[in-house]
Amino acid sequence: EAATLAPSATNEQPWHFIVIRDRELKEDMRDVVNAMVETSIAATEDESRRQRLSGMQFYSTHFADAPVAIAVLACPWVGAGYGSPADSTPRDLGLASVAMAVAHLQLAATALGYSSCFASGPAEFARQELEAVLSVEQPWFLIGMVSLGVAAKPPRERPPRKSLEEVCTFIG
Repeated sequence: EAATLAPSATNEQPWHFIVIRDRELKEDMRDVVNAMVETSIAATEDESRRQRLSGMQFYSTHFADAPVAIAVLACPWVGAGYGSPADSTPRDLGLASVAMAVAHLQLAATALGYSSCFASGPAEFARQELEAVLSVEQPWFLIGMVSLGVAAKPPRERPPRKSLEEVCTFIG
């Protein structure tokens, strides 16, 4: 519910969430993503890229091990006449709106004692295949998956973050 309270450009709320608890379905989805990752690895001659793709495989499929997996869908955001047809701003504002909804979902989950992780990999590797498995109809499209549950072990130490001075400019 927290996701539905997120702000969105012109209040379009261009998001839809498919909450998946069915273990067999999550495993089928993992198999689909694994197959597409393996295809990408096999088609790549650059060894460093192959290693990066192999490393991404876990992060693109761990949703299947979570008690709850949430497919995050977006739809094209038209807005109120912003930009020209060739301008990417409408799409960008729509995706920004969906990202805010996902952030609200994750913050609420954390406040309730749950862990979550958003992964775009499933959509990057197997968007069409997963949309077919989930019966996603246009204009909706998959942008990623959120894994949700209680962490099996304490979280690792956070990687270093940029300082406030690196990411923020103060004027006045």
